[in-house]
Amino acid sequence: MDSTNRPRVAIARCGSYDPTEVTRAIREVLEPFGGMGSFVRPGQKVLLKPNLLSAKDPERAITTHPALLEVLADHVRAAGGEPTIGDSPGGAIRGVERVWQNTGMQDLHERTGVPLVSFEASGAVEMRGELRSYMIARPVVEADVVVNVAKLKTHVLTLMTGAIKNMYGSIPGFAKGRLHSDAPRPKAFSRHVVDVFSLVRPAINVVDAVLAMEGNGPSGGKPRHVGAILAGTDPVAVDSVLEGMLGIREGRAPVTKVAAAKGLGTARRADIEIVGADPGSFDLDGFELPGTVLLNLVPAPLVRALRPWIWIYPEMSAEWGCRGTDCALCVRSCPVTAIEMKDGIPLVDRRACVECLCCHEVCPEHAVRVRLSWLARRFA
Repeated sequence: MDSTNRPRVAIARCGSYDPTEVTRAIREVLEPFGGMGSFVRPGQKVLLKPNLLSAKDPERAITTHPALLEVLADHVRAAGGEPTIGDSPGGAIRGVERVWQNTGMQDLHERTGVPLVSFEASGAVEMRGELRSYMIARPVVEADVVVNVAKLKTHVLTLMTGAIKNMYGSIPGFAKGRLHSDAPRPKAFSRHVVDVFSLVRPAINVVDAVLAMEGNGPSGGKPRHVGAILAGTDPVAVDSVLEGMLGIREGRAPVTKVAAAKGLGTARRADIEIVGADPGSFDLDGFELPGTVLLNLVPAPLVRALRPWIWIYPEMSAEWGCRGTDCALCVRSCPVTAIEMKDGIPLVDRRACVECLCCHEVCPEHAVRVRLSWLARRFA
């Protein structure tokens, strides 16, 4: 690839969410692209799209930290744009105000005046992708500029969630979960994730990797300090660099692989220009990937043939923090209605479960565990 056409990914060290440190790091990752003024013109409506998966404190590493959003909003305003912050939180059905409050967004709004928009309350526009039609939140469609502000986390289904997967949240409500019933396996689901991304491609992608998540993410893993913020206009390149930092072999993560094959960006790391900090200089030895990582690589025909012996099921327990009927978010989020309440605790119907693990993703209490069969554990 000609050096002038190589996609660029900027990496800045950022040891904490201290405002001064975040301000410096954001400036460093935007400068190689000409700053926010290269993407935003005066008077434009700019949507900052974070990952607000669950109504949890940002120190839990489940959501994008508000410190990044505040600095990015300042850059948008300095360029003459009008910033808003919006997402489709997993716990919005119980009240989006609770999500704003717990994730630090409400405090950001009160201090800065940056509006918060709920995708569920704003309506949606039907857009046709390559695979099917999707309902895309109106704030995403009507924004002049979209700034994708993702969170680096592992993911039990797609291995990792970064820039590309974050924009899947452009689909409001539980319509996201219903796609899982049509495409429950990682490769098939990844094609839908990429299809959605192709409809809502942001101008620039910024990733909060100061505090990431390892293990069985995107909500049930453990915080892991990385100390970095990344940015790039090519989301495939950004995610590929992130995967390399975590020790994920090139071409293994299904979302990035599908996106590259569709021509949405460059996944080959040798063809990516990295500016700023060396991605290999971060202390990420022993970074824990999801327990399902190798199982997800098993070819679908083999999985079908060995179906009676290879399975992954979610389980819930009050001992793990499940609040049962006081929450029931897993019941409402299941795309195939395979979960029902029994004696006040969710119970999964294994015959109906499609192993999409939506319940694991949306559980606000880390009370959903992933149980693997004996043979599945051999792959994992």
